[in-house]
Amino acid sequence: MEKEVKRRIIKKYIFISFLLIAIIMSILLMVKYNVEGETNMPFKLSKIIIKSSVDAQSNESENLWDLDLMQNNDVYIYIEKNKNASSEEKIKSVKIERMTLVSKNKVGNIQVLLPTSNNIKTLFKDSTADYLNKSIEYTASTLDNLERQEICQDGGMLAIRVSNNGLGKYVANEGDEIQYNASLLEKAGITEEDIKFTLEMDLIIQTEDDNKYKGTVSLDLPVDSFKNSGIVDKEITDFSNVIFKRSE
Repeated sequence: MEKEVKRRIIKKYIFISFLLIAIIMSILLMVKYNVEGETNMPFKLSKIIIKSSVDAQSNESENLWDLDLMQNNDVYIYIEKNKNASSEEKIKSVKIERMTLVSKNKVGNIQVLLPTSNNIKTLFKDSTADYLNKSIEYTASTLDNLERQEICQDGGMLAIRVSNNGLGKYVANEGDEIQYNASLLEKAGITEEDIKFTLEMDLIIQTEDDNKYKGTVSLDLPVDSFKNSGIVDKEITDFSNVIFKRSE
């Protein structure tokens, strides 16, 4: 009788030990997933290229210079097939959601614009609809088509413009030819610190099998100083801080 009791106690402790080990392993896997996210997605964020520029719209008036100042940031996001993944899935869509300003500019109004052309020179020329705090979807096709918001099903590029409008006016009747750089901002009483902001957005890659992978991207804009040039660019390839996880 005593032996039977001891045997039951031992079995109970063994069961509890295995249960604790299983719980600990589950917790460790959850922590690892939260830190690393998906490590072998069928598609990956390969690079982001940003072109920041100082720009202005000229107004017809009796003045020599009558300009409404703005600052544009053209963002090109590249999605690439993961060569290390065994999956043969194709892209169904790529969405940009929850575009919010986590650090706000002191001067101007931020808008997010979509391409209205496939011509790189006039990509955003007629774009007026503001998508800040809204959702943008690029659907899959055989080729990229920025005008129709389509991305190649095997990986491609999508584009948005983050524009800071209403920075101020520059009106003058004398002076030399103006330069579209920091000096133009200074003429209007604007510092480069005034126009800095941080945009955060969720990038969701959905495959044809309806698997969704969501990661959060943060962009500090504009990408550099306009002291020496009115156009500055940056290529981002390090996404160690962007954790993609499965999404509903």
